[in-house]
Amino acid sequence: MAKYEKYFVPVVFLVFAATLSPWAFDFPLNDDWAYALAARTLAETGRLTLCDWGSSTQVLHIIAGALCSKLFGFNFAALRTANILIAAGALFLFVKLLDEFEIGPFEKIAAGLTLAFCPLYLVLANSFMTDIHYFFWMLGAVYFYVRHIKDPAGRSALVWAGACTAAAYLTRQLAVALPAAFTLTLLFQGRLKWRSLAAIWALPGAAMLGYALWFSKMHGPTWASENYVAAATLAHVSRPLAFLNDSLYRLFASMVETGLMLLPLAAGYIFSVNQFSARNGLRHRVSSAGPWLALAVLAAFAFVNGPLPYLENTLAHSGMGVLTLGGGALKPSGPFADPLFWFLATAASAAAAVLLMCASGLALRAGDPALRFVFLAFMAQLGISLIGAKYFDRYLLTTLLPWFAVAAVFAARGVRFSKPAAALTLALCALLGWAGMKDYLAWNHAKWELAAKPREGVSPDEIINGFDYDAWLSYEKNMAYLKSMKPLGMIGEWEWQKVTKYKAVIAFQPDPKLRVVDRLEYATPFSSRKGVLYLMTLKN
Repeated sequence: MAKYEKYFVPVVFLVFAATLSPWAFDFPLNDDWAYALAARTLAETGRLTLCDWGSSTQVLHIIAGALCSKLFGFNFAALRTANILIAAGALFLFVKLLDEFEIGPFEKIAAGLTLAFCPLYLVLANSFMTDIHYFFWMLGAVYFYVRHIKDPAGRSALVWAGACTAAAYLTRQLAVALPAAFTLTLLFQGRLKWRSLAAIWALPGAAMLGYALWFSKMHGPTWASENYVAAATLAHVSRPLAFLNDSLYRLFASMVETGLMLLPLAAGYIFSVNQFSARNGLRHRVSSAGPWLALAVLAAFAFVNGPLPYLENTLAHSGMGVLTLGGGALKPSGPFADPLFWFLATAASAAAAVLLMCASGLALRAGDPALRFVFLAFMAQLGISLIGAKYFDRYLLTTLLPWFAVAAVFAARGVRFSKPAAALTLALCALLGWAGMKDYLAWNHAKWELAAKPREGVSPDEIINGFDYDAWLSYEKNMAYLKSMKPLGMIGEWEWQKVTKYKAVIAFQPDPKLRVVDRLEYATPFSSRKGVLYLMTLKN
């Protein structure tokens, strides 16, 4: 049965995803409309043209979307389903990576399913964002780099690592961290030579140079490249004190949210604090104070900043996913709307973060150079992410989550790991994740259905119906108009929304200043009563 273990996690994830019927929802979520626009253009015209909104390299992602559109016709249901299949493939690679470190079968499955069922993975898998595609190629690169560290004589692993890194870079620029981390790993081992340096950077370097030449000489600048990628980043780091303060907040917030996402793995160590202290060499030096000091720091952070969530934009008091409509206070959101839930979640997450840090420390002490490379690769990506002007919770998928998941199950080889505690917590998290995702898809489906109803005096593109709805219907034409009027650098981030003359708005709550002209109910697992969306116009 051992040879089938690596298939268990992706198969369970696919069955889990199928219960949400992702193929039934033909609408964008969050920013994925921007990549879908480019994929549709490529499929229909053969021209690779990046949307002005997207800041990532995204080329390979768009090509994959265009291929999907050619095979099944353009629609978000097909793109979402294809993305879920890529997400399953990424989970397969993650379990393969764990295989390299002789981790037990239960622990491998627990780590894979914890990642699969966490809110970040579920929301991103059910979209057409670049995160899942990048995660797939990134894990492929990390896996083959690890294989080469373990078997330096084998050249094929390094070639495959370079190819996966090149593919990852052509999806998101963040991949530049991977060959850099591998170069440092060989340098620390005293194995770095000019020949190996050339082999490491050949394919990634070709992808970077090729993209730069294509973008600058053939494609031309986009709004994002002119105003966000470089300019906003430079502005962010140009104020040292503000940058330091912001980075510290992001780090502490990321650690607590990582504890929340990996709660099932941390639960496995609920009875192992003393073992962690002893094995990390703390018992005789500081009387086991290390974990408690870390917990005190995170508790102080939570006291100052309040309970979770801290980072945009997957978790909120309105539930899972990005809330795009007004009146969210009246939206049925189940436990997510309960302050007590977030208070308890913050306390549990801070404790989980401490346990994960203990596991990380033990893994780094007991692990080999291959495991330390994994740590370096994800920390390098974290460093690059912290420099950016914006920092979203979904960035944790390519930074802290994989490393702490690996470290948590690696530490189980030498520290007691409670399988019942991990399994029970995993089941609870999966149930909450399923309900949150079901609700997210349901109310988004309802807002598109309500806006699409034929009515006199208001066309669908004259309705304010959330950022993703408005952008899909009007971003391309509005940006074309703005670009004909002024240079890219003079166009504001949200100026495209001001071009359209809106006549109506959809929200969860009636506005006394507006006239309700229609409403639509939708079923949600968070309430026995149905949720309601209202379409409103100005009163005559």
